[in-house]
Amino acid sequence: GRIADGTLVWAHEQTAGRGQRGNGWQSMPDHNITLSIILHPELDADRQFYLTKVVSLGVKEFVEDFIGNSAEVRIKWPNDIYVGDKKIAGILIENILRGEQITTTVIGIGLNVNQHEFGAELKNATSLKLITGKTYDIKAGIDALCEHIEPRYLQLKTHKRNLLDVDYHKCLYRLDKLCEYEKDGTRFKATLTGVNGQGKLLLKLENGEGLSCDFKGVGFL
Repeated sequence: GRIADGTLVWAHEQTAGRGQRGNGWQSMPDHNITLSIILHPELDADRQFYLTKVVSLGVKEFVEDFIGNSAEVRIKWPNDIYVGDKKIAGILIENILRGEQITTTVIGIGLNVNQHEFGAELKNATSLKLITGKTYDIKAGIDALCEHIEPRYLQLKTHKRNLLDVDYHKCLYRLDKLCEYEKDGTRFKATLTGVNGQGKLLLKLENGEGLSCDFKGVGFL
């Protein structure tokens, strides 16, 4: 049957957590927030990136509340949440379409809360505990996370997309900074200028030429 809009499935432990690009998501049992939210946005398929904006902003604002430093919390395109240069949360969104409409979306969120040790391969991982030194109640954290995501989702449902556009843009990691990227095996320097309506990353090369990239087409270095 149809699952209610806003249904949340919370895993205390993941044995096969998944991230973007087919990567795994590692999480110590009972230490972190690992959940999925089921939504029925009734959104045109060509507007699907708004779901990324909704959830990324909600998770970002949740993290800000806990660490008390909004300047350090950024959205690494398309939807990783960074504190400084370290990753604290990842988001995986999967959509079900009927014709040209998204009828159901499953939003997976992995957010590092109390984990204080990570594998050697996760050199840029961090958690709320590593940042603040505090230990948090996971259930209370999930409640707070939902309280941040819901108003952003309501902005989408009530067609206040311009607010999502503005806030997502100003929160982008590396915005207006000249940094190194990789595309098709070639490294280059460019300035991140924003994201277009289809969710493609917009870069300005050193020679002034513009470049738009989809998620699998460019890497941050």
